[in-house]
Amino acid sequence: MKIFALTSIFLLSSFFCFSNESDTVIVNFDVRDSIVTYATEFIGTPYKWGGESTSGFDCSGFVLYVFKKFGYRLPHSSAAMGNLGTVKEKECAESGDIILFKGTQSTSIGHVGIVYENAGELIFIHSSSYKGGGVKISKLSDGYYTQRFVKIVDVLS
Repeated sequence: MKIFALTSIFLLSSFFCFSNESDTVIVNFDVRDSIVTYATEFIGTPYKWGGESTSGFDCSGFVLYVFKKFGYRLPHSSAAMGNLGTVKEKECAESGDIILFKGTQSTSIGHVGIVYENAGELIFIHSSSYKGGGVKISKLSDGYYTQRFVKIVDVLS
């Protein structure tokens, strides 16, 4: 019986990230999964500056296009997306959260993606002009993105 109880606690704790805040937020995991599943349908779509359609996306255009399908209205600006939602610790990021980066030539937010998975390694999907460009899946551990990482925001809760 003790093994079952400990296993249950471990399994439950793996689905929730505990914080010091007293607020409890319940998020529909189906929406998160649906968002990332839908986002993967666009892998290989070319990068297009200012693009927000299946003919080509820039980073914020891709994120707003995906979230729009699920009734979320986001601005077409990575910097403006950085002002939305609730900031989360990297370790607490969940699929469907928004990940933000500095621009390549600046210290302010200039790139955005969607957290795909955070099971030991944070993986995100985004539209980028870097290395071949277009919609693709990348790892935060890639030095290029690690250096530019700013924060994670949750707009689904």
